[in-house]
Amino acid sequence: MLTQIVTRILQGTPVWVYALFLALTVLGYLQSKPREVAPLMMAILPLALGAFSLSRVLAGFGPDPLVLAAWAAGSAAALLLNRALKQPAGARWSAETGSFHVPGSWVPLALMLAIFFARYALAVSLAMQPALVNSAGFATGASFAFGLLSGVFLARALWVWSRRPAPQVFNRVFNRA
Repeated sequence: MLTQIVTRILQGTPVWVYALFLALTVLGYLQSKPREVAPLMMAILPLALGAFSLSRVLAGFGPDPLVLAAWAAGSAAALLLNRALKQPAGARWSAETGSFHVPGSWVPLALMLAIFFARYALAVSLAMQPALVNSAGFATGASFAFGLLSGVFLARALWVWSRRPAPQVFNRVFNRA
């Protein structure tokens, strides 16, 4: 019985979902290696994954204030957690190259796949049990989880960005007394 359900779900999955899974897996693998990252590129992934998770929340539950607050609370929790953890450890700014050196980590792969599978599970759950869309507990729990997962990406990127010294103009303005 379970095998038949899983088979039906996988057969009903659009081909582009498999391509997205492969692309995220490759992108996550690449992040397992130490790399130099341009400042603009450091912002793209957290923004894209934040939009990816928020779009699933909005598509699943609509612009409900409680659901959006749960998503924002999840993101805030991730920011607070990483403020203590200070991850990725070892990230640094290189003035010579104008880029960030980011040590390799498997965390981005795990987070990307967690967001992917959470989106997939939510879509399947809502397709199989449409009444879940009206369950406040389900909606806020799922939204919090999406906010938390995508918030970890934002928190990690902000930590890396904090390794970059403030532009000289800011130093002159804020160090005047």
